[in-house]
Amino acid sequence: MQPELAFVLHTRPYRETSLLVDLFTRSYGRFRAVSRGSRGAKAKTIRLNAYSQILISWSGKSNLKTLTQVELSSAPLTLKGDGLFCGFYLNELLIRLLAENDPHEAVYDNYVNVLTQLASDASITCSLRSFEISLLQELGYGINLLTDAESNEAIAPEKEYWFEPNVGFLLKKSHGGDKKLINLFKGEDLLSFREGIFYSSPLSAKRLLRLALEPHIGEKPILSRNLFSRIKKPKSI
Repeated sequence: MQPELAFVLHTRPYRETSLLVDLFTRSYGRFRAVSRGSRGAKAKTIRLNAYSQILISWSGKSNLKTLTQVELSSAPLTLKGDGLFCGFYLNELLIRLLAENDPHEAVYDNYVNVLTQLASDASITCSLRSFEISLLQELGYGINLLTDAESNEAIAPEKEYWFEPNVGFLLKKSHGGDKKLINLFKGEDLLSFREGIFYSSPLSAKRLLRLALEPHIGEKPILSRNLFSRIKKPKSI
């Protein structure tokens, strides 16, 4: 087979000298493989670091493949500070949301773009929120930021809306009761988010994406959030 572009999402020790590697490839999606002889003093393979785009080949027809070739495709990206925290978060999102062996070339390309932004001086908030929105869209869970889910009328900047995951936005005047304030959003903010503008209401944007992602990531908490909240609380995750 021809070598395939890939990123390492996660690794863990396997047996005495090997690694179990969660990989995200452009043409074959996400899958797990064994990298034999990758640990220990005699390891001769390229280090399987996150955020380094690599070219890989593998063998095997089962759910667990075996890596047969690994080489660098481009210079490794260096993520620091909040950018590094966000990189861990993105990798966990992909592991939780992408089905195995299900190609998503657009998600892969967006992932390359967001990693490049996180390694630069670009706005972390804008980079993360744009990626989350595009990820949901590509997986068929897109957020409708155009119209009220009930009336189909255009979202108005002067009004407020309740957000119901998997349903959409509902006009506040028509709904209320036991709804939580965490689900309430200003129309003007939603219109900004539709245009990819998040810096004016970053906390509102983060809250919306958490609500939208929650039904699809399962009941288990995002580990990267819990881990880094004990070390340093990232502003954007």
